[in-house]
Formats: sequence, C-alpha cells, structure tokens
Amino acid sequence: MPNSVYPLWKSALMQEVQANKSLDQLTPNNCNLVLLNIGGGGYTYSDFHQWYTDLAGIVGTPKALASPVITANVFSCAGTVFTTLSGATVGAFAIYRQNSGTNNTWRLVLYEDTGVIGLPMVPNGGNLLVTWSTQGVFAL
Repeated sequence: MPNSVYPLWKSALMQEVQANKSLDQLTPNNCNLVLLNIGGGGYTYSDFHQWYTDLAGIVGTPKALASPVITANVFSCAGTVFTTLSGATVGAFAIYRQNSGTNNTWRLVLYEDTGVIGLPMVPNGGNLLVTWSTQGVFAL
C-alpha cells in the first residue's frame, strides 16, 4: 500500500461537528507514532480504518511526537526514538491523534510503508530512530 493520509481523518477535518480531529489544538503527547508489522497477522491498510483500534500488529510501545507544529499546511515534528525495541519485523508506521477518551476515539492520521529508509526492519533490542524530512512529515 502506498503512503496515505487516512481518508476518514481528512473527511473529519471538513466537518465542524467531528471531534478529536485537529493537529493544531493538541495538548502535549496527543500526536503519536506507532510501529506496525505488516503481514502474517500484522496490519493491513484500509481506507475505511479511522480509529487506533483498527490497527493490528503493533510493535513496541507507541511514542508521542515531540514539537508538533503546522506551518503553511505542513505538519512537522521532531524525530522519535524507540529504545530497546524488540518484537516482529517493522514494515510500516502510523500517526494517530490521541485524546482523553478510550482508544476507539483516537483518530488515525497517516500511514507510511513505502519509500521509508530502513524499512522493513527487524528489531534486535537496540534503538530505532525515526527522522523526518526537513520539509515536514506531510502536507494537506
């Protein structure tokens, strides 16, 4: 599956009544990165997924994205380090927007599995550093 901004998140952005959608109204630690195993019981992307509970094959513990910011319709943040990572092969990652509700209200924002340097990656107990382009993570 090519990289994609989840369509149902984009749809929520266009509807004022939809809750927990914005990336610019965040309190600390609400925009998170999760590593995914893709295949053999892992995650398979779908345009119909919109909640954290739609994910499968999570590898390690999700991490909060530091310094999230939106400038000229481009979302950017600092790099993220997953320490002492072990588990299944990491073949993709997703960004989701967490809120104070249960995880079936945490919106999926972005999925990436294509053109990511270092993926797939077999965790060996070491650290995994996710760095982003200086031009940002994604744009709308």
